[in-house]
Amino acid sequence: MLSRFFRKPKGPTADAPRHAPEPAPVDVGVDMRWRPGTRFPIPDWEAMGAAAAEADKSFLDRYYATAARQWLDALGNALPDAEYRLRASGNFLLLSSLPERAGTLVLGMCEQALRAIRARLGPLASDEGHGPYVVMVFASRESYHDYLDHYRPTDGDYAPSSGVFINAGYGHFASWHDALDDLEPVVVHELSHALLTHLPLPVWLNEGIAVNVEQALLPRMADPRLRLYSPAEMHARHLAWWNAGRIQAFWSGEAFHVGDGEELAYDLAATITRLAAKQDESAFRAFVLAAGWQDAGRGAEAELGFPLVHLVEAVLGEGDWAPRPAQWRQPESSAD
Repeated sequence: MLSRFFRKPKGPTADAPRHAPEPAPVDVGVDMRWRPGTRFPIPDWEAMGAAAAEADKSFLDRYYATAARQWLDALGNALPDAEYRLRASGNFLLLSSLPERAGTLVLGMCEQALRAIRARLGPLASDEGHGPYVVMVFASRESYHDYLDHYRPTDGDYAPSSGVFINAGYGHFASWHDALDDLEPVVVHELSHALLTHLPLPVWLNEGIAVNVEQALLPRMADPRLRLYSPAEMHARHLAWWNAGRIQAFWSGEAFHVGDGEELAYDLAATITRLAAKQDESAFRAFVLAAGWQDAGRGAEAELGFPLVHLVEAVLGEGDWAPRPAQWRQPESSAD
């Protein structure tokens, strides 16, 4: 359950569509603009946004709802591995090959998750924007990864994933799981990311919040009996893995998508995020609102009332754990 390819778009795409709580009726004409040289239909959202730049909010809601439907219809027709169908609910569009009842259950689960996550995140959450949430459930892992290749840097080394929130142009979810029990934690995790995209969060904090929301809303995901390692074994793995060099990959976000420490990065992020929230919930919320990815949130430490390194020391003991942005390898593209 990963969300790791794009940070919030900047420049001309910063005002790109995201989501409206209740999409307006689909009744406007849209001249679709498509990215050239792609294997699947991918809209050129920057060009489409420029074409509608002077429109009012009511028109933009209808414009992007229409565009999303045309995009998904084209994508469904282009996918080779199954017969895809587009379904809709109040806040979501679902493209999948699921049977009728399964598709209806997925949309119901998405609506329920949206309400629960909004309540859980409170003032940290925002879903302002235009158009419904888009969910893609691919019929095969191969088609899923073929689609994601349109958004990955060409020289990246990425581990397999169950699902992702792609915050590029029109933010959307993708997964290859079609069983409801498997898809539900993916939706909860990635929808948590979607509701936080307005904040320039460090990767560790973004993932830590998403994992903790997932475990709070789906307690089975936190059941230690279902985990491969006991808490003691997991702690020993942390102590054996992290050092002064590897912790910088954690703070920069690189550890969440490259290398053998990915699982440990997610676990450490969830643990220290949970610790920070327990100390003082209001202070933690202020920290989340002030934290930036450029320095892993170090510039917002005053909101917490203590250095970030103290959170890591609570797990790993004393060490050279402070974020040092000057040592980070800069990503080629922004990811969230």
